[in-house]
Amino acid sequence: MNLKELTDKELLGIVEACPERPGSWKPQGEHPVVLDFYVPWCKPCQAMVPLLEEVAGEYAGRVDFCQVNIDRERRTAVRFRVRHVPALIFISGGGVCRLETGAMTKAALREAVEMMIRN
Repeated sequence: MNLKELTDKELLGIVEACPERPGSWKPQGEHPVVLDFYVPWCKPCQAMVPLLEEVAGEYAGRVDFCQVNIDRERRTAVRFRVRHVPALIFISGGGVCRLETGAMTKAALREAVEMMIRN
């Protein structure tokens, strides 16, 4: 499995607030980050897991893919302004964040990851 499940505390060790862009985030490490916000009982969220795992495998070593269960980590969902699931936040090294809600196709997911890498 290429998706790491994060708690609120762990997430704040992977991304940090971007002071030059209020309300934005940047990775603490050297790779861009894709955050998957989900709840276990959500069918579209469940459908995204195999796609996320496949794309995470394709970008292993270049992009970090993580999951946040917002049933358990409600504070994190509020902090990132997640109101609907599935929700994916793409955080580039330059502090550019993009939020996508709803299920995505594999092609759309790859396109979003490529756009994040370019920023």
